[in-house]
Amino acid sequence: MERSFAVGWRQVGACMVLLAVTAMITSSYSVLAVPLGKEFQPSRMVLMLSMTVLSGVSAIISPSVGKLLDRVSLQAAMALGGVLLALGFIAISFAQTFNHVLIVYGVLVAPANLLIGPLACTVLLTRWFAKRRGAALGVAIAGIALGGVIFPPIIQYLLTEFEWRMGLRLLSLIVLAITLAAAAFVVNYPGERGFHPDGASVDPEAAVEVNKVRTIAASTLLRDPSFWMVAVLVATVTAGLKGMVTNLVSLATDVGIAAGSAAFLISIYASSGFVAKLGFAAMADRMNPRHLMSVSLIGYAVGCVAMIWADAGFSAIALGVMLMGFFGGMMMPMESFLIPRIWGREVVGRVGGMLNLVILSFLLISPPLFGRIYDITGSYDVIFGLFAALAVMMLLLVPVVRLGAAKPSMEAEPIA
Repeated sequence: MERSFAVGWRQVGACMVLLAVTAMITSSYSVLAVPLGKEFQPSRMVLMLSMTVLSGVSAIISPSVGKLLDRVSLQAAMALGGVLLALGFIAISFAQTFNHVLIVYGVLVAPANLLIGPLACTVLLTRWFAKRRGAALGVAIAGIALGGVIFPPIIQYLLTEFEWRMGLRLLSLIVLAITLAAAAFVVNYPGERGFHPDGASVDPEAAVEVNKVRTIAASTLLRDPSFWMVAVLVATVTAGLKGMVTNLVSLATDVGIAAGSAAFLISIYASSGFVAKLGFAAMADRMNPRHLMSVSLIGYAVGCVAMIWADAGFSAIALGVMLMGFFGGMMMPMESFLIPRIWGREVVGRVGGMLNLVILSFLLISPPLFGRIYDITGSYDVIFGLFAALAVMMLLLVPVVRLGAAKPSMEAEPIA
């Protein structure tokens, strides 16, 4: 007979694998950008517009997808996401202009990014865990870093050993096999197997949730100061990380580092994030989240400052990447951890979708902004200095973020 503990942690494993695949979309783009740049000859800023399209479309559809994920089969949604991502890489391999690449990122890759990404996994794991929720989310989200370690060398190998279009077609087969296998392990609710969260004999949050509504009106969230504080805190870190990693190979090759070594920098970044997220898993259920946020912002700011000395060579870049990856990695699971704590587990998809709308709006400009600053100044020093300053400013918000349940007076949207 299956045990709830084992089945619950299989959900963590499935999410970890799926998040590793979604991490490839961003962390490996700087590898893919090299052949795309040679093939279509866009400017550095235009080359980064793929990430802007990805973030923009994801932001627009995120509230609707989040609301949907609270109601539909997560297993089916995740399987669909894997199929869409595989089709996306195939479609890119047939692109004739860079505009075709942008369309693929908007139509196929962006929906896939949500259906097998952190939003869907947060909804699933919030159902399966209560007291151990921080540990489960931290371990699962470590998959993002794991994907950054594994996939860039694989993609670099495929693009080196095969013509880039054929390399992407082979990558699509790998993506399809991995995502469908992981989705096969997904169980939508503990109740489907006769279990409760954390393997408890009763639902640990039943008494808390019984009088709560099943959804929250968008207007209510937009009036909640904590909604905006969480969004801005997370966006400051993730926007800088995304801008850095999508430009990392180009940044490194600009100072004379070989492409293979430049791709290895992505693995250093991802490895640091992997360790950080496991650390989050160990500490999140025991420490005050404000302490974790403060440490994350300070270390992330130091990492941004270190990147200003990229001209010093591989070691200097590796140090900055390691610091940004580690301390930024501690902030990335915070959104998923705080949503059920502040607003309740019944509305994780809804709130997560609305938060993504705000956070991804910040990510719209980050990769091309890095590229634009480079086009103007010939370096990335200014943009790294800007994100270091923003991180220090965000420390002022940490003490006032609400960590408890929302006020009872909050209006609710009726169940459809």
